Amino acid sequence: MKQTFTYNKSIFAIVVALSAIVTLLSSGVAQGQDSNLSQNEPLKSTDNSTNGGNDITFISIPVEKGYVNGNLSYFISTDASEERIVSSVTNTTKFDVNYAPTLSNTSEIARQQGFVFTNGILGNGTFDHQLPVASATSGDEGYSPLFEINYVKWNNESQARILKSAADIMDAQAKGELSIEKSNVIINSPAVKIK
Repeated sequence: MKQTFTYNKSIFAIVVALSAIVTLLSSGVAQGQDSNLSQNEPLKSTDNSTNGGNDITFISIPVEKGYVNGNLSYFISTDASEERIVSSVTNTTKFDVNYAPTLSNTSEIARQQGFVFTNGILGNGTFDHQLPVASATSGDEGYSPLFEINYVKWNNESQARILKSAADIMDAQAKGELSIEKSNVIINSPAVKIK
């Protein structure tokens, strides 16, 4: 009986995450991004109740950058399972990210792997280092909006370089250039396209 409950809880978490994404997409948030959005644009709300009786409200969520398979990709962050990450992302983006500790209960298959650098090349990423790297983006096999943080640390910072794919990171780890610490910290960070 306990296994059934755990299975149902995992399915429930996946359904909730997918519902949030569908809601964002159907409201036009992910599709209506302005290509001039900065990474730190504050939250805006527009009430369009004068548009013929349709009472629709839009918000703007700051777009964050990262690498996937060697290419620059864009993401939004709405929820995180650890308060320290909630605070960090909220402070960086000026958008109130929700604390959602139950995200850490999602099954491994419902997550994609994300890599955050704790040292090395300075940049606009988390902890003021290079941009994060995700293992997949929308349309790729293995894509999920649920991003499990793996902390990447260069063993010798003089060897640090910009890595733009999960394969590059795994290769550097195999060569002993860096170490990866799995965290079980999950961020709901769906990929978005900028038009």
